[in-house]
Amino acid sequence: MRIIALALCLATSSWGGGLVYAHSWYPYDCCSDRDCWPMGLDADAREPEPRIVPGGYLTHDGHFVPESATRVSKDGRFHICRSGGTLTGTVIAPSQRPYCLFVPKPAY
Repeated sequence: MRIIALALCLATSSWGGGLVYAHSWYPYDCCSDRDCWPMGLDADAREPEPRIVPGGYLTHDGHFVPESATRVSKDGRFHICRSGGTLTGTVIAPSQRPYCLFVPKPAY
């Protein structure tokens, strides 16, 4: 029983010997914290924000995500999850769910 408890503690603690991820709200179906990152010009961003185009968003490398298939960002910034955690990976789109492109709520 102690081994199971220790394993659970280690599994739920931060990965990589003390690294704490700032964006722990990414849903599990988007690969949690491993393949997701913020977009924009801030120091923690890995790629530019997508362009807003008719009907949706276009990433810097040409991936189109329909507006109706995006998710709402929890911090008011754009975020993306890509296959393999690389800048050249496709935008993750779990089956029967929206793409893993998080967009700020529109200010109405």
